[in-house]
Amino acid sequence: MKKTIIKMKLNSRTDFIEMLQEIDFSFSAPYWQHDRVFVPKRFARDKAMPRLSLRTIVKDPEKKATYALVMRRHFEDEKFDLVNATVVKDYSEMAHILYQLGYELRYEVSRRREELRMGNSVNVYIDKIDGLPGYYARIESDLGEKDNPQDAYNDILETFKVLHVSGTPVVETYGEILESSKSNPMNKIQ
Repeated sequence: MKKTIIKMKLNSRTDFIEMLQEIDFSFSAPYWQHDRVFVPKRFARDKAMPRLSLRTIVKDPEKKATYALVMRRHFEDEKFDLVNATVVKDYSEMAHILYQLGYELRYEVSRRREELRMGNSVNVYIDKIDGLPGYYARIESDLGEKDNPQDAYNDILETFKVLHVSGTPVVETYGEILESSKSNPMNKIQ
């Protein structure tokens, strides 16, 4: 599926949620996700190479986890991602398949996520990443065949403005942010 995605750091999770509640939108209860992100050898993000995430999803601790394989290719200049996902029955077997295909584990990212569906084609997420301060808001717009990704990108930016979220979009993945925060000596002092 073709998507336009923008992620922003939130100044206040509470204000963001309240702003959406004022227009009768409510987020789901928080749930847990853990991604093991695999990349091909000699991976270069700027070359739109695919990343594969082996995802664990726990929405209810009383029930079994769900596993999914998510393929993502990011096209920065075009302002869209290609994202495909499928449910996986055997997590360990899928991890072995990825290694056999020559993929290597690059990042592990755990998060608590809340989600909200706006209409048929827009999802809004609030993510709390383990190991990072604060919260992130992420808006994803599903694109049809004739939709212009740049127009969708501009619409999402405008949506963030309407919701009083300011700043510049975060272009790094959560894994990249975690990696740079660990390598920054100032972060180790705090």
